[in-house]
Amino acid sequence: MEKKEIRKKVFSHRKELTQAQIEEKSRAICERIMRMDAFRRAKSVYVYMDCKGEVSTKPLIEEAWRLGKTVAAPKVFGEEMTYFEIVSYADVQPGYYDIPEPVTGRAAADDEALLIVPGVGFDAQRHRCGYGKGFYDRYLSKNTKHTTVAVAFEFQMVDEVPAQPHDICPQYLFTEDRMFADPDVLLEDIGRSAKQAEPLLRKLSTAQKNDALRKTAEYLVKYSEEILNANAKDVAAARASHMHEGLVDRLMLNDARIESMAEGMRQIAALDDPIGEVSDMKKRPNGLMIGKKRVPLGVIGIIYESRPNVTADAFGLCFKTGNAVILKGGSDAIHSNAAIVEVICRALSDCQIPEGALQLIEVTDRAVTAQFMRLKKYVDVLIPRGGAGLIRAVVENSTIPVIETGTGNCHIFVDESADIDMAVSIINNAKTQRIGVCNACESIVVHEKIEKELLVALKKKLDEHLVELRCDAQALSCIDGGVPALEDDWGREYLDYILSVKTVSSLDEAIAHINRYNTGHSESIITQNYTNAMRFLDEIDAAAVYVNASTRFTDGFEFGFGAEIGISTQKLHARGPMGLEALTTTKYIIFGDGQIRP
Repeated sequence: MEKKEIRKKVFSHRKELTQAQIEEKSRAICERIMRMDAFRRAKSVYVYMDCKGEVSTKPLIEEAWRLGKTVAAPKVFGEEMTYFEIVSYADVQPGYYDIPEPVTGRAAADDEALLIVPGVGFDAQRHRCGYGKGFYDRYLSKNTKHTTVAVAFEFQMVDEVPAQPHDICPQYLFTEDRMFADPDVLLEDIGRSAKQAEPLLRKLSTAQKNDALRKTAEYLVKYSEEILNANAKDVAAARASHMHEGLVDRLMLNDARIESMAEGMRQIAALDDPIGEVSDMKKRPNGLMIGKKRVPLGVIGIIYESRPNVTADAFGLCFKTGNAVILKGGSDAIHSNAAIVEVICRALSDCQIPEGALQLIEVTDRAVTAQFMRLKKYVDVLIPRGGAGLIRAVVENSTIPVIETGTGNCHIFVDESADIDMAVSIINNAKTQRIGVCNACESIVVHEKIEKELLVALKKKLDEHLVELRCDAQALSCIDGGVPALEDDWGREYLDYILSVKTVSSLDEAIAHINRYNTGHSESIITQNYTNAMRFLDEIDAAAVYVNASTRFTDGFEFGFGAEIGISTQKLHARGPMGLEALTTTKYIIFGDGQIRP
């Protein structure tokens, strides 16, 4: 689309907006800018004076005045544009092309001011279509130290703006729904803010942290309508793109799930604070007292996919342990995550908690995610939470130490001594209670001596949920309606109403099969044989191993952690549901009375 066409389209659309719509959308855009670390840090805000249906900058101007910042507006002289300070709206009046301009005042002189850039149209790469006069390009080519933020309504976004090599892209671009940014500038700002907050968070008392967590729980419920409205946008977009219903279920929020998020905050507040705990204090022969003290990890980065509840869980656990946290959620849940973070930050602000304690990377560009994985300058540990592809990408590309959380190809082995009714009940729960989660059962392993009796009863129950059984040859002979399993079925996390069925002739064969194909997450045996149960517990290599219980219990909430940061399937530092202690490290503390080393 040529720039002339972009201007025609946008000008036409502007005329259709009511003043109320302009004000509502403009306030949403300005509030997003106000939350920026760059805005909080700026001593001066250089801002255009809107007219003729542009994004209104009045909320931003008034907040800058309230905070005591210098506000300056542009005035045109021939081919050039100069900024002058304004202290009230009386300082401006219609000037060039009827655009409000300063009439008096002092010339602004802050080379590093936050500068708000108008425009007619933009694309996702932040290329800008202006009004055709070139004032901003000329100004910015001579004033290169500003932090530049463009603003636009969503209808001003186009697929591509024709660009020239000399064009200057704004560093940030905000609409009422989205954010675009220069990855280097964005991540530097976020990383710096987190690092500045870290020592302040470390000093918070347990009482201060618990008060903030309880306030967060209160606000999640109080502002649940805001969160649900944002979530509805994500769910609608997911279904429009034909996302699988199992993944839509992961994405979807309701009142009960928000209440569960809030309850997670309350439970975390009620848990003992591990920070400051001293252990293993011993006296050495030379009189030195040497022990360990539990301390925060520092700045934690979390990359996760379509589960917005992770946003709250991650914050709660990181905050209780004195860590700053930077979140990078998936594009599928961007509106939900932004709304949850906004509500939490509102609670933190009311509790005078340092800014930078919780930040969300709102840009959904994968290049930003890749760059985030290399932000070792600011981030101490990175935790991926999502599907196998995401986890593999983080593990293979991150320069930051990674705590690996795994996918869940969870098995249930039905031993020959199993109680059939118990087995059917447990498998039904583990498979159908919620399909889109990593602790759902994906495969059953059945002893041949009990197989026919089990599968007949199990299929009758699973048919209520239309579960497809993908069976080996022997299992197929036991029931009608099964589907032949392929080799890759044994290692798949379906996240769907599908269950693979493998026949074995012994406990040894069952253990070997599970250890070959599992993902180290959660495995269960249904048995009345104590010896078999103990062998299964000893020999299965997984983070959580059950006897006569559903794998669905592998969860921080169920384990009494209040929430979880993820379920670690690695073997270093943390394994299984990761609660508070997993987000800490230790340092040695040594007390002496004048000792020197001989």
